[in-house]
Amino acid sequence: MRLDVRWVALTLCLPFAVARASTDNDYAYAFPLDTKEAAEAYRIVLTPDVYASVNPSADLRDVVVVNALNRPVPIGELPQSPPLRHDFSLDARLLPVPVNAATHEGVQIERNTSGGIVISQPPNIPSPQHPREWLVDAGRAVELDHLALNPSTLQKDFQVHLAVDVSNDLRQWMPLSGDVGATRVHGESDQVEQLTLPLSGSTAGRYYRIRLIDGDVDWSDDHVPSVQLVGSYTDAVADRLSQLQWLQATNTGSNGNDYDYTLPASLPLEAVRVQLPAANTAARVHLQLPQGEGASSWFDLATFDLVRAAGKDGDAQSRFAPHGVQHLRLHSETPLAAAPVVSIGWLPPQYFFMAEGGGPYRLLAGSYASRRGEYPVTEAWNRLRAKYGEEWTPPVATIGPRVDEVGAEALKAPRVPYDWTRPLLWGVLVVGALAVAGMALSLLRQAKRDDAAS
Repeated sequence: MRLDVRWVALTLCLPFAVARASTDNDYAYAFPLDTKEAAEAYRIVLTPDVYASVNPSADLRDVVVVNALNRPVPIGELPQSPPLRHDFSLDARLLPVPVNAATHEGVQIERNTSGGIVISQPPNIPSPQHPREWLVDAGRAVELDHLALNPSTLQKDFQVHLAVDVSNDLRQWMPLSGDVGATRVHGESDQVEQLTLPLSGSTAGRYYRIRLIDGDVDWSDDHVPSVQLVGSYTDAVADRLSQLQWLQATNTGSNGNDYDYTLPASLPLEAVRVQLPAANTAARVHLQLPQGEGASSWFDLATFDLVRAAGKDGDAQSRFAPHGVQHLRLHSETPLAAAPVVSIGWLPPQYFFMAEGGGPYRLLAGSYASRRGEYPVTEAWNRLRAKYGEEWTPPVATIGPRVDEVGAEALKAPRVPYDWTRPLLWGVLVVGALAVAGMALSLLRQAKRDDAAS
């Protein structure tokens, strides 16, 4: 009997098995990917529907691609391509610099409000000799391959040596060519022309200076020749603007002079275009974004002066650093007949993924805790470019309509299960204490019976 009671106590004191909570790699939504051609990698361009499906705090790291076996494949952001190079050619007239500019006797070289070169000197002070320096304005920062004198604007023969410098402020100059020969000889029996000045180096600049270092030539007043500038330039801002996608915001109502708009998701907008809806209208409006989480306060991001008259559309556009925005407001300083039309410009992020395993592939998006892994995508990209060429880009995998994977529950914090360990432990202790007390009482009674019997 004692043995049975002890085994009962021991059994009651055994630990209870408690189920362990785990985090599943679950995503809220799935998007089928249409890969029309076989390739080693594919490119995807995120849509507003994908943005509307992700966890805002995940910074798009809750976006993965899975293959037919539902296994994640390597994925990463598409590396930025170098800026596009645009061909540049311009015919411009040389601007002679008066010789007394070297002695700073009243000669000023400066820029006007649009950046053009202005050379001024006191009146009625003639230069003692022909100019030995000339300036030319390219109109923008360019990298020149060469300068070429226009033969139709040359009036006299010459044999000179020239140097060419470049600057962006007309103060600090960088040498491009230190000694280049230029010749124009028109004789009775032969003609010699060497009018191209090749330039070395890749320094970009707006202003170019030609200096006479040997010989003499009269390029002053009516004898100043024109030159052709040939090279290339990059314009990252214009290139990015040309790549923006435009989406019209939905007007959700107005309150006095305030007009509210919403987007399908929090998108990284970089530009806004505002248009007056009615003809013969003028207004000054302020683009406002919400301050903080709530929309109780707003701050101005841009101001537009809009005039729709004389056949003009009455629209204006402003560009700024990317802002993740879903709600925006226009405040008009004067009442309007109707809400303005607001369109936002944004540049959808692009990703590429490796065709690991078999298709069809799916894009999964939206999770409270799951995040995609780190892959050596830079090395993969470099190898693909080495194989297919520097201009190669992966074919696009078109994102299809959204379907539920786990559903919106995957975006919510998991419920913490009730911890039964503490009450079970107290229960075990209480039952164990009762069992021990019962054993002690049984032993006392047995001892009394033994004493009575003796």
